[in-house]
Amino acid sequence: MTDSTDTAQAIKDGAQDLAHKAQEQVTGAAEDAAESARQTAVQQADTYADAVHDAEQNFDPNSLQAEALRQVSSTIEGFTSQLRDKPVDEMLDDAAVFARRNPLLVLTGAAVLGFAAARFMKASPRRSSTRRGDDPWAGHLYAGPVGEHNSKDAS
Repeated sequence: MTDSTDTAQAIKDGAQDLAHKAQEQVTGAAEDAAESARQTAVQQADTYADAVHDAEQNFDPNSLQAEALRQVSSTIEGFTSQLRDKPVDEMLDDAAVFARRNPLLVLTGAAVLGFAAARFMKASPRRSSTRRGDDPWAGHLYAGPVGEHNSKDAS
C-alpha cells in the first residue's frame, strides 16, 4: 500500500512542480509584455511632449496659448516620469486602487471606450467579400435586386 501512496504523492508533487513552472513562465511572459508596452508608452509620451513643446514655441511666451501648452507639456512629462520610474506591478496596484475609489468614473470611461470602439468599427471599410444582400441596410439605396440598378441610375 505504501508503494501506491508514494507513487501518488510523487505524481502529485510532479504536477504541482509543473504547474508552478508554467505559472512562472506565463508570469514572466506577461511581465515582459507589460514592460515592452511601458517602454512604448514612454517613447510615445516623450514624442507628444516634444510636439507640444514645439507647438508652444509658435506662440508669444506670455500668451494664454503658450501657457496652456506649457501646462499640457508639463503634465505629459510628469506622466512619462511616473511611467519611467514605477515598476509595472506597482502601476497595476495604483490602477486597482483608483478603480476601487472611483468605480463610476471607471465604468463611464469603459462605456465611452466601448462606444468609441463601436463607432470606429462601424466607420471602418467593409471587406470586399461582404455582399450587399447580406446587409439589411443596403436595400435602401437600390430599388431592384442585388446587381440591378434603379432605372434613374441607369441614365
